[in-house]
Amino acid sequence: MGTSNIEISILKKRLELLEMKIGELNSINPEILNERLAKIEEKLYVVKEMLTTEEASKYLGISQSQIYKLTMNMQIPHFKPKGKTIYFNRQELLRWMRKNHVVPAKQKK
Repeated sequence: MGTSNIEISILKKRLELLEMKIGELNSINPEILNERLAKIEEKLYVVKEMLTTEEASKYLGISQSQIYKLTMNMQIPHFKPKGKTIYFNRQELLRWMRKNHVVPAKQKK
């Protein structure tokens, strides 16, 4: 009987903790939660393997028009599977950015 009293006590504590957590969730402003969720969804391109032009421009921090100029001049790796829509491999974009590394003058020897 002693162990069942302990188990009941543990269950009561767990129930109290659960009720506290539910109370915390109820206190969250739904608008703030929706804004945060929208920001997270907006950044999902970072985990995608293939990026659209818009996603690539956000990923690289440059304008879409600059992306189009780079693709037109064949200066950035890209794919055109149907001849019109442009896609970018995220790993290739990283390699491309690393190729353009500039070393500060003080580090050069």
